[in-house]
Amino acid sequence: MTIQRDGDYVLWDEWRNPDEDEVDLTALRFEAQEYQREVEQATADRSWERPARTVARLLEQDLRERTDRVARWECELGAVSASERLAEQLVAADPRQAAEVRGGSTDFARQPAPYQTTFALL
Repeated sequence: MTIQRDGDYVLWDEWRNPDEDEVDLTALRFEAQEYQREVEQATADRSWERPARTVARLLEQDLRERTDRVARWECELGAVSASERLAEQLVAADPRQAAEVRGGSTDFARQPAPYQTTFALL
């Protein structure tokens, strides 16, 4: 499908399905301001997030904002994910006790953190 702005409207059109030659669906038209409000509301709603997803999202946001941390580790940030087990460990104990270092130096990871908490990603 194609989503495009058409004046004061947002248009969903040109429906496609790779498994079928023809898709017979009519175009849908939404008022642009109302559409934008709904998109912003849906984007802000995190009620559906599992705890592990919340941990990963917040950690990734923090690491992208504080680029000095990643630079200090001499690595580049790709993607951040967290298992449910990690989320449980974060609230149960110091995560450094169970963290696995991926990339960088294990010796560096064992050094005391100059800031409150250090995370090694699983």
